[in-house]
Amino acid sequence: MWFLGIDIGTTHIKIVGISEEGALLAVRKYRTPVASRDGLTFHDAQTVWQTLSSQIVAYSQNEAKACGGLAAISIGTFGQEESVAVDSCGEVIYPSLAWWENYPQAALSVETHQWLDSQEHYAVSGMRSRPNQTPERLSWLRKHHQDIWQKIAQWVDFGSYVMWRLTGEWRASSSQITHSQCIDLKSMQPHEPTLEKLGFRPELFARIADTGECCGEIIVESLPGVKLYPGASVFIGGHDQIVGAWAVQNCLPTNVFDSIGTSEYLMVLTPHFPDTAVAWQLGVDIERTWQPDEYVMGCATPSGKIIQTLAELLYQGNYDPLFSDLLQDNRTPGLSVSVSEDEAQGLFSLLHINAGVQPADLVQATLNHIADHAWRLLTHMCEIGGIRPQDAVLMGSLFQRQEMLEHRRSRWQMPLFVSSLTEPVASGAATIARESWLIATNREKQL
Repeated sequence: MWFLGIDIGTTHIKIVGISEEGALLAVRKYRTPVASRDGLTFHDAQTVWQTLSSQIVAYSQNEAKACGGLAAISIGTFGQEESVAVDSCGEVIYPSLAWWENYPQAALSVETHQWLDSQEHYAVSGMRSRPNQTPERLSWLRKHHQDIWQKIAQWVDFGSYVMWRLTGEWRASSSQITHSQCIDLKSMQPHEPTLEKLGFRPELFARIADTGECCGEIIVESLPGVKLYPGASVFIGGHDQIVGAWAVQNCLPTNVFDSIGTSEYLMVLTPHFPDTAVAWQLGVDIERTWQPDEYVMGCATPSGKIIQTLAELLYQGNYDPLFSDLLQDNRTPGLSVSVSEDEAQGLFSLLHINAGVQPADLVQATLNHIADHAWRLLTHMCEIGGIRPQDAVLMGSLFQRQEMLEHRRSRWQMPLFVSSLTEPVASGAATIARESWLIATNREKQL
């Protein structure tokens, strides 16, 4: 038998199998389908499912052929901000506007947006209000497409939609659904005052389940051509950042994660409900982890974009000389850097640039600022989470550079470890599928 992990990401979908003994199989990777409409980018869950299901069939007949029947699947996917409207039959009636896009005109009133963004509401939802979240996007559909609004039975993220296609059951991951701002983070129940103020029905959201819970058995007809092990089932995965952190922590136990991709995303795990007054000021997201009653604080800065911009401006896109310059002796104490809170105003600014400045000066000043800013955020997050950080695990391609690791160690002055997992979300989902299935079938001794 074998187990399948799925990672539905912004640019790529990745699938990877894992054998009964726990050995990872090859990764299969392909572009996430996108569509354009009125100058905006959308993801269509129906198209994603069609692409994904055909790839699962091919994977079972090639990479996993020697392993026997497929026993379980789990899925990690981009945030609940990417959700689709489905009717009572489960058919997609409106695609998902890509999470980095916003509609040209706001549908929520200024008063409602301010309420959703208030400290009072943040203490309930753990989320600051942003224009790509459920309240704005559903309100936009109601305002501009009354015919579609009348047909909406549920509002589901891509993981929920794929699980429904596989099992016929609707479930929402506990690490996804709080991004809707409509769920009480402590009780994990729909927050009635929010639903009432927004005019949303609680039935719009699927039943909430924690990572590792069984969604249901896989319908044979959902994957024609795939040999299924008896009782093959789908187990809840969740938000890709959570699934990836779960995979990394299995190898490198820690409470602190720092991942650099396009953005740098800091995560701190805590068993305590954080101090929401301070967390609100920092703009930290609070969500559930893979453990009941455990929380994760997350905060993003555009570090990856800034480093890419430096490489393009100063080194014709070549990262090698950039990182070589990073470790030269510091020569420009007067140069200062600021990162914009609002990316629409620009990524970052360089100040006090004097005559004779060299690329190494700009690189060092900028990456020093990025590292120090991340350290301040990390320190605050640990304080409000009531934990003392012992170390941190670094993830992402930029942290595979030894120069980047040495620079962070010099700025942070704490033990740092680099994860070697190349596809943590897909491999993490596969491991969740395997471990959950073994527990469900009383075979824990094989873990």
